[in-house]
Amino acid sequence: MAGPSTTEFAALGLLTSGERSGYEMKKAAEASVGYVWSPAKSHLYAVLPRLVAGGFATSRRVEQQRRPDKQVYRITKKGERALRAWLEEPDDGSSLLLKIFFGRLMSKEALVAHIERKRAEAVGELEEYREIVTLRWGLAQARAWIRWADEILEELEGRR
Repeated sequence: MAGPSTTEFAALGLLTSGERSGYEMKKAAEASVGYVWSPAKSHLYAVLPRLVAGGFATSRRVEQQRRPDKQVYRITKKGERALRAWLEEPDDGSSLLLKIFFGRLMSKEALVAHIERKRAEAVGELEEYREIVTLRWGLAQARAWIRWADEILEELEGRR
């Protein structure tokens, strides 16, 4: 396994709250992290065996009386280390809100660094937007001057 995907890291994050089945994880995601990450049920079920195969989680079968048996999953120490390393590495923005959601699992310094980087990026975007707005004003003003000059020149030519 090359390394867990974002969905796999999110699943590991959900497993930090304790042993869960795929169904329980899906329900937990919908009630919490689902605002920033919400995989298809089939996708979540597909990643769980990969986490087990990679040593990031364990699974065990639980017999049930009136329902089919279920698999429950638990994060391993290797999974916890991998999750924390992923949470703390700089982000390109695609997983930032997911990482912030699991912020309690990373160092305060890493969480602050994530937020400071995003803030700096937003400041740069704001400056760019301001320049665009200013540019639009400049374009509108130049067009207005051109229209005014054309009208005045027409009038002046008519007086000749």
